[in-house]
Amino acid sequence: MLIVQNGYECNYELTLFYKLFFDKDEDIYVYSNFEYKDKNINVYTEIIYKDDAYFEDYYFPFDIENKSERLIKKVFTAACTKSFCHAAKKIKNINLPWGVMCGIRPAKNVRELIDEGYSDDEVVEILKNIYEVSDEKTELARTVAENEKLLLSQIGKNSVSVYIGIPFCPTRCLYCSFVSTDVRVSGKYMDEFVEKLLLEIDKTAEIINKLGVYVENIYIGGGTPTTLSAEQLTQIFTALKKNFDFSKIKEFTLEAGRVDTITKEKLAAAKKGGVNRISINPQTMNDVTLKKVRRAHNSKMIRDCFYLARDIGFDNINMDLIAGLPDETVDMFRYSLDEVIKLNPENITVHSMCIKRAASLRFTDVELTEARHMNEMLSYTQKRMKENNMDPYYMYRQKNILGNLENVGYAKKGTMSAYNINIMEEKQTIIALGGGGSTKLVMGGRIERIFNFKDPLEYIRRFDEILKKKDEIIEILNSEVK
Repeated sequence: MLIVQNGYECNYELTLFYKLFFDKDEDIYVYSNFEYKDKNINVYTEIIYKDDAYFEDYYFPFDIENKSERLIKKVFTAACTKSFCHAAKKIKNINLPWGVMCGIRPAKNVRELIDEGYSDDEVVEILKNIYEVSDEKTELARTVAENEKLLLSQIGKNSVSVYIGIPFCPTRCLYCSFVSTDVRVSGKYMDEFVEKLLLEIDKTAEIINKLGVYVENIYIGGGTPTTLSAEQLTQIFTALKKNFDFSKIKEFTLEAGRVDTITKEKLAAAKKGGVNRISINPQTMNDVTLKKVRRAHNSKMIRDCFYLARDIGFDNINMDLIAGLPDETVDMFRYSLDEVIKLNPENITVHSMCIKRAASLRFTDVELTEARHMNEMLSYTQKRMKENNMDPYYMYRQKNILGNLENVGYAKKGTMSAYNINIMEEKQTIIALGGGGSTKLVMGGRIERIFNFKDPLEYIRRFDEILKKKDEIIEILNSEVK
C-alpha cells in the first residue's frame, strides 16, 4: 500500500476507507491531488490496482468565507475521501451507509453543524451532498443528536459521575477485548480487590468533598461486576451509601451482564443498595451462537433472569445484542431482536460486531458476517425500535467495526442513560475507581485522563499509587484554576 497526497493531507481518514475496500496484502498505489480555487474544491484521485488505473475527478462548490476552521477541515477531508471512494467503487462495489463520514461520534457532527447556525434542512443537505450519508443513517444521526442535546442540557452544575471497574469475568467470550480476567485464574484475588476498592471509595469521597462537587451518576461496569458474590457487592453498595449523598444521584447502573453470574441474592442486594438501572445482556437469543462465543448460558436462562429482575422491582433494564456474531444470518439476528422486544425492557443496545486485537476471535477460522448483511440487521433494528416507541439516543463507532457501521442505544421515553451520554460526549467529569478505570477531568475544552491499573493483582500490589492518582485530581484542577 502506498498513498501519496498532494495539496491537502488526511492520511488517517484515507487509510480508514482504504481498509474498507482493500486487504492489507494487496499491492495498491493511491495518488490524490487537492485544489481549492474560485470557491470550488477539486480532488483528483488515481488508484493503480492489478496494473490497471482507476480515476475520479471530483468537484464540489464550497465557499470558505465565514466558515469555521473546523468545518472547512471536515469538508476538505470529506472531499478527499469521497474522491477516493468513488474511484475505489469502480474496482469493488462496497456499500457505505455512512458515506465518507468518519469519527467515533456521527451525531456529534450534526450537533456541531446546528451549533454553527445551520438549519435542519441545511444539515440534511450537508450529510447527503458532502458526506453521502444514506437517508436512513441521516435520520438516525439527527434523532440521536436531538436526544443527546436534551440529556446534556440536564447535567447538574458542580456534578460528577463515578465509574467503578470490576475486572473479573467467569470466562472470556470469543469476541471480548475488555479489561477483565477469568475468575478461574484471578478469583483468588477477589476478596483483596474488594477490600482495596472500599478504601478507594473512601478516598474518592474525600476528594469529591474537597472539590465541592456531588455525584450525579454511578456506573459499575467491568468485566462482569456480578461475578462478585452478593456479600462483596453489598460491601461496595454500603460504602457508596456511606460516602455519597444518594438523594442527589439520578442514575445508578449495575452491569449484571452475563446471566450465568446473576442470582436472586445479588439482584436483591443491588436493589437494596440503591441501584436503579441494570443490564442483562443476551448478545443473542440463539443457543447455537451462545455456545459458539463461549457464553455459559442459554436463551431460557436469559428470560428467567429478566423476569427475576422484574419480580425484585427493577423497572429500568437494558439488554445488549450484537449484530454480526459468527455465522449468524440476518434472520437469526431478527429472531434475537424480536425475542428481546417481547420481554419489553426499557433499553435495548445493539452493537455492531467489532474485532479488536485482544479478542480471541482474531485467531480462529470463524466466518464473519458480511457488511451488507450487518446493515440489514441494523436497518431492521431501526425499524422495529420505531414501531415499539424506543428512541435512539446514544451512538458511537469503533475502529475495527464491521462495515464502518455503528453501535446504538435505544430507550423508552424517560429511561435514557445519562451516564452513557456523558462517557461519550465528555461534558461531565467522570472519576474512575477499580480495575482499568479511566478518570476524565473535563475542564472546558480540555480533558485530562488518569488511568487505574488494569490487572487485579497489579491494582492490589500498587494500591498506594492508586491513592496518589486520586490526589492528582485536585492538583490538576487547581492548576487549571490558576
